[in-house]
Amino acid sequence: MRVIKAVFHASLLLLAALIPLLAGAPAFAQQEPEFYNDQPYAPNEWMIGRRMDQSEFRYCVDTRDSAWQEDGAIADAIAQALLLQPQRYVIPSEMVAEDLTKIYAILLEKCDIIMGFKLIPSGYPGWLTATRAYKEIGYSFITPRSDVKTLADLPPLRAIAATGGTTAHIRLVSYNLSLPIEKRWLVYPFGNDQLALNAVLTKTADMALVWESSFLALQKEDPAYRDFHIIAPAPLPSTLLGVGGVILKQNTFLRSAVDQAITALSNDGTIKAILATKKPAAPSKP
Repeated sequence: MRVIKAVFHASLLLLAALIPLLAGAPAFAQQEPEFYNDQPYAPNEWMIGRRMDQSEFRYCVDTRDSAWQEDGAIADAIAQALLLQPQRYVIPSEMVAEDLTKIYAILLEKCDIIMGFKLIPSGYPGWLTATRAYKEIGYSFITPRSDVKTLADLPPLRAIAATGGTTAHIRLVSYNLSLPIEKRWLVYPFGNDQLALNAVLTKTADMALVWESSFLALQKEDPAYRDFHIIAPAPLPSTLLGVGGVILKQNTFLRSAVDQAITALSNDGTIKAILATKKPAAPSKP
């Protein structure tokens, strides 16, 4: 019996000595690889090997973006400046632009850069890096009312349809809330530019706040928007954003080369000429 008790006490002492070590062990055994903490997981990504043809400039465009033709032409010019063969991939229309997991998978498998991203400060995850801007576009107030020349001309309590969650929408809401209640407008968020513009077309709202190129493309395609016009944002400042491409962060050499090409093409007038000839097209529907 004494032997059993001695063994039992010895076991307890051994267990007590091991507890601090065991407590620390799971922290290392269960730690996720750094890869999964930093960026999303693409199905079967381990099967995607390194591409062998380094003579191509693989880029993606999304035809739902009204300026995709501009972006494609600029990408072709970048490829030429880098002495590479342009290889275009059109993102499928069912692709959800905000689905970062799919964007990651496409950058792994289909292209090295996706063109046409708004360069929102701190707007992208750490596994993405953005190029310098190759153009600048803004959000605009649109209305068919001939008596409204600026935002300030719109009477209080009238409705404004805004594409929700944009920089311009947030700025408008902040300003509107700073006004006395009796001088405020009714600002309604909509899921995309076309829905906001349609609200004005159906007289649900007096004015829309949308991405300017989306309006210009829609006006070009649909005569119903013929009498709509852009007004000055006063008393608000203009909301302008640079547009560039996004690249996986580890592709630092590519990002540097693209930035240098954009600088050269901006300085020699190539990009300006492309923007003057390539007009926005109506975005395709998902």
